[in-house]
Amino acid sequence: MVPAELTATRPAHAPAVRRARRPLRALWRHHRLPLLATLPTLPLYVLWWTVLATGGGDLAAQLTWADFASRHGGSAYGLFWYGGTHTANYSLLSPYLMAALGVRTVTVLSGLAASWLAAVLIARTGVRRPLGPALLASLALWCNVASGRTTFALGVALGLAACVLLTRERRLALAACYAALATMASPVAGLFLAVVGAGFLLVRERGRALVLLVPPAAVVGATTLLFPFSGEQPMPPSRIWPPVLLGLAVTALAPRSWRVARWSGAVYAAGTVLTYLVPSPVGTNVERLAELFAPAVLLAALLARPEPRRLWRNLLVVVVVFSVGWVGKKTADDVIEYTAVPAWAAESGGVVRALKGLGADRTRVEVVPARDHREAALLAPHVNLARGWNRQLDVERARLFYDGSFDARTYRAWLDRWAVGFVVLPLGKPDGVAQQEARLVRERRPAWLEPVWQDAHWRVYRVRDAVPLVSAPGSVVRTTGAELLLRAERPGPVTVRIAWSPWLRSDGGCLAREGEFTRLTVSAPGVYRISSEYGPSPEREGRC
Repeated sequence: MVPAELTATRPAHAPAVRRARRPLRALWRHHRLPLLATLPTLPLYVLWWTVLATGGGDLAAQLTWADFASRHGGSAYGLFWYGGTHTANYSLLSPYLMAALGVRTVTVLSGLAASWLAAVLIARTGVRRPLGPALLASLALWCNVASGRTTFALGVALGLAACVLLTRERRLALAACYAALATMASPVAGLFLAVVGAGFLLVRERGRALVLLVPPAAVVGATTLLFPFSGEQPMPPSRIWPPVLLGLAVTALAPRSWRVARWSGAVYAAGTVLTYLVPSPVGTNVERLAELFAPAVLLAALLARPEPRRLWRNLLVVVVVFSVGWVGKKTADDVIEYTAVPAWAAESGGVVRALKGLGADRTRVEVVPARDHREAALLAPHVNLARGWNRQLDVERARLFYDGSFDARTYRAWLDRWAVGFVVLPLGKPDGVAQQEARLVRERRPAWLEPVWQDAHWRVYRVRDAVPLVSAPGSVVRTTGAELLLRAERPGPVTVRIAWSPWLRSDGGCLAREGEFTRLTVSAPGVYRISSEYGPSPEREGRC
């Protein structure tokens, strides 16, 4: 028998319970597919946050840019890598978001948002049995996070928002805004939006095509004009065929009604070949579109017809399995390579103190690149590095490591060109293109490299008779990641071996380009600061 006091309370609580359940039911009814596609990946994001995100690989670049933005957010030009590089050439948005919210936070939010939006897009396109493709898309987007590509993940999320808005005719203007934001976050994401835009253009849907073509082109054009950049991402021949194969598979095997997808696959395959033939900053980054979306699109094509022809079905099964295996192997390789923290990276305090004691803040430092590139993040806040972790700039400004011309003579010439005063060798696995350098420094050390400090994990060498960062009659007082302080002994010009940028300015001196470097002309002895704060340049205000 039920007590009377309990039965008396039921009518009062039952409506409240029903009211509480209504929003949950509505959420499930309207967002069933995104929830089913996104929720299963939450444990993977927890795993990445707690175990895998140790700072190696591409994550080293994200951490470095976030640190620079937090310390020098008002500066347009970072001096910490490669003699100078613009923040805007990396991303107009992500360094500042990562500095404000944290690298892990931006990464996870971008990955989850992209998974949700990909599922929404799949649902709105009317794909038959959409859960499988949506889950594959979510898993591929997590793989991108596992590889540490925070900036690209942010651009992909914004780009997917633009594509979702394209499914509503009245949202084209807002979609264009998201396409611009996606490119501002990641130029590579903007390039992929242009691939889809080309697909729309080829099926004569000009409105949607312009939404995805014009904003990325405008952002890249304006950025290139305001922040000049040149670099090259390598594209080995062995890396061409997987994305070409997957692009052509979409074109050949997708249903005929999928006209935009089929044309986009053809454009992507042709673009991959063009990327190999014409050196550019894109290079192997072109693979990422196939990594993220080829498995999901091909699975959706496989499920599109209830009874496909056997040959057609078998071919699709093969390419789906191949695409999943290809993405899985690349991700596993990154996780295995970059998760474990090597001893030299865990114990970097000694080398940082040693470099400070040796006056390395008055010169430039070459750190032999490690395979996981942690040195680029560990030392960049303390000294200005001759290299770092940006493959495009590495090829552009350190080409001897790529073109087969490396030897002791060309190495010394390169050190002099970039005013390197110290060479630092971490005792770990070197990057592929740094193996000759590591061998030369460790085993066949030239006489002009003088050992000055070492511990169990690091070696520091002084470059004898090093070319100074500032030519006579000037001298360096100190450097940071965003500025250089120098002393001029008398009026006249001095050469400063910072790569020229129109954003450089000096307090009281006149800056001009001198070849690839910078010339400062002063009218009186004194201490002068070279920096790159956003805003009007003193030289442009008539002080020169």
